[in-house]
Amino acid sequence: MLIVGVIHGLKPDEHTWPITVSYGLMQRSVRGVIAAVSVFAGALTLVWTLMSALVGELMGLLNTSVLDPYVDIIVGLTMIGVATYLVFGKHGDHHDVKTADYRLIWIHGLAAAFGGDFFIVLILTIAIAPVITTGLSFLVGFMFGFGSWLAQTIIVLAIYKGIVKSVGDWGVVAEAGRIALGILGLFMIGLGIYSFFTPSG
Repeated sequence: MLIVGVIHGLKPDEHTWPITVSYGLMQRSVRGVIAAVSVFAGALTLVWTLMSALVGELMGLLNTSVLDPYVDIIVGLTMIGVATYLVFGKHGDHHDVKTADYRLIWIHGLAAAFGGDFFIVLILTIAIAPVITTGLSFLVGFMFGFGSWLAQTIIVLAIYKGIVKSVGDWGVVAEAGRIALGILGLFMIGLGIYSFFTPSG
């Protein structure tokens, strides 16, 4: 599960580094980058861990894939809301550069946890739960999330260091992170709307 989680964190989707890099670019230090990625991935991991524990107890199959378009739209709206707040809202800044609010990153992570990867963790839990102790089923979601966090942290730190070093002006980098978050939010809403009109399977 840890390896699957790492692979998940490496692939670019709406729950991995393309999102966390936007938050990472808004941070003034490497410590802030790690905190931003950890808050987002921690919210995902919490939901997946609780879901795995519940499925391990109930062993029921829920088809959450029908919720994917709604989740994409909700996540997209959350991202646009966070980006708007970071651009126009009154909140703490660092030398006149607005930085990410960890509470908003947490909320965004909780919303994103119910996307397509929720269904993957659900299926993996159902497949693995019969061969492990029921009380350990929570580890499926936890290890998946932990592996994803590891991969995202490495990628986001590499991108952060490379961009900050090449640009030189952290204020410009932070602005790019806010703009990227808003653009990705629009993309997610478009993806959700597209999913309504595209037959699945």
